[in-house]
Amino acid sequence: QERARRARRGGFRERMGRRKKSSVKKAVKRQRPKIQTQFKCPFCNHEGSVEAQLDYDQEVGTLNCRVCGASYSATINYLSEPIDVFSDWIDHCEAEEAEANRQDGNDDDGDVVERNVRQRVE
Repeated sequence: QERARRARRGGFRERMGRRKKSSVKKAVKRQRPKIQTQFKCPFCNHEGSVEAQLDYDQEVGTLNCRVCGASYSATINYLSEPIDVFSDWIDHCEAEEAEANRQDGNDDDGDVVERNVRQRVE
């Protein structure tokens, strides 16, 4: 009788060599890091003065500095984030600076470009 009662409740199977199932633990969701939308201005060096605005419908990302008024806009896609537009701005500033140095006759190392050209030609 005891065995029949246990078999009906399912307890008989648990005692026949199987381990009792432990309670299922809830999975802890990792919090995503918050995406930065305010940055340090490369011109006036004010922290948090550059604010990013992304318009996915128009496919344009715009950065504006509240202190010095500097602005930059770039084309974006559906994967773009504010940091992508800011890094494009920094790359653009560095490219302009390098171009200005080339026009002045100096490269990034401060050496005269003409010397480098002569060495390559010879």
